[in-house]
Amino acid sequence: MKSLISFLLVCPFWSNAQPGTDSLSTRILQPADMQTDFRYLRRLLEETHPALYRYTPKAQMQAKMDSIDQSLRQPTPFYAFFKTVATLMADIRCAHTHALPQKNWREQFNTTQRTIPFFLFPSQSRPFVLLNGTTDQSIKPGFELLTINGQSMEAIRQQLFRYYWADGYIESSRSVTLKGELFALFYYWFIGQPDTFALTFRSPAGDTVRFETPAKPFGSSLKVMKKNPVNKQMVAWYITKKEKHPWRVYFPDTLASTAYLRLDGFGGEGAKNGAQAITVFRQFMDRTMAKIQKKQIENLIVDVRSNTGGWDSQGIELFTYLMKTDSAVPYYARQHSVTDSSEFIQFSDLSEADRKNVKNELIPEPDGTFTLKQGSDTREPKRYSPKSNRFRGQVYILMDGASVSTASEFLAVAHANKVGVFIGEESGGAYEGGNGSSFINLELPKSGIQVSTPLVYYNNAVPEPTIKGRGTMPDHNVPLTIDNVLNHTAPHYDFVRKLIQRQLPAAPTKATE
Repeated sequence: MKSLISFLLVCPFWSNAQPGTDSLSTRILQPADMQTDFRYLRRLLEETHPALYRYTPKAQMQAKMDSIDQSLRQPTPFYAFFKTVATLMADIRCAHTHALPQKNWREQFNTTQRTIPFFLFPSQSRPFVLLNGTTDQSIKPGFELLTINGQSMEAIRQQLFRYYWADGYIESSRSVTLKGELFALFYYWFIGQPDTFALTFRSPAGDTVRFETPAKPFGSSLKVMKKNPVNKQMVAWYITKKEKHPWRVYFPDTLASTAYLRLDGFGGEGAKNGAQAITVFRQFMDRTMAKIQKKQIENLIVDVRSNTGGWDSQGIELFTYLMKTDSAVPYYARQHSVTDSSEFIQFSDLSEADRKNVKNELIPEPDGTFTLKQGSDTREPKRYSPKSNRFRGQVYILMDGASVSTASEFLAVAHANKVGVFIGEESGGAYEGGNGSSFINLELPKSGIQVSTPLVYYNNAVPEPTIKGRGTMPDHNVPLTIDNVLNHTAPHYDFVRKLIQRQLPAAPTKATE
């Protein structure tokens, strides 16, 4: 199962704790403690990370780590050391490799850490206000944020991109660092922790507006966001209850013979293992296919925007319901690991039974890696047959930079097999494959920094990309702009609607005498 930290529009966490102080902001780490932690982390990466050198040559990565080790010679503030760790993790260019400052980071963010009281939305690399978390009503949704405490947002954007965990060289997924909670959090962790924010905005009319506001915990800002009158329409549109089910099918009134399949994630509807994940997804898809067949649907829109992944098996299952070929095809060309016995496996999410069975699931290779068996004892990739009740009409797939992990693998394989027409923005996962499956999660012993790394390297069964480290590219690039957000319009759906309408037969004209 794949996992990725998900930052939602509305933070689900609420606490009755009183605002306090961030003890990490005044903590000083001694050289011996930092060296102990860094060498422990380095050993974890070198022994277990399957893609440590996927995008960076080994000699270059080793030199980088040597340089860091040599630099840890002076007492250092906690967040400075955390930035060093985060930089190294980001340099691996893996969306499933990251560091967090402490175990209860989310609680601290909501109740203690004082951050910028605005919820931003990025559009074409520019951050716009979506929600104002102050009591002042002069800054409205749609104002562009230009500077923070004298620093331009472009300079801040470049700094934040430096620390974000993303596959390869994909920029679309990094834009999330300018959005909502994640921007507030990353600014606090990596840029600064001011008591007051001096901000410069540009109004939609082009006027420059200067504004000063105290920093405060995000939980407090969110409460004000819901009450500030300038946010009323945005709150009504975007601060909503979470959908009860992650998978839903609709039949739009505005498009004849069309179904709209929305997949928020591949989390399994409570599935506790791979077999359950497959079962619940098949049940949903079989019901969906039956409805589609009954309504004689000819066009299917599959929406995996902001789908942060989950069970690999559910992505594979979705593919088999959409395949155009009658023949079985591989989904992964190869999956491999670099260890079958590291002591760090004890910190993985593998069950005790799976840990004991690791060697039986791996085939040793001459280069020292281990190939995962895909349903047999050979190195041959497993092939998947199309479902007998699969959808045979025209498929349109909506995607964006937040389509990551399992969703990005589905997009890559579906694209390679010409499943449909792809609309939106570059996906957030590398076309050739990422890393995941199972994860090691541990705490660095001296600093308490939490790190997470994958155990398996994925090669998707796709053609070799022209440019390594980029996501699946859409056939039609359709971005979500700030105008779309402010006016609650749906550019992706509108674009598909026009495509479908062009292909529908023209209505018969009335004969004239």
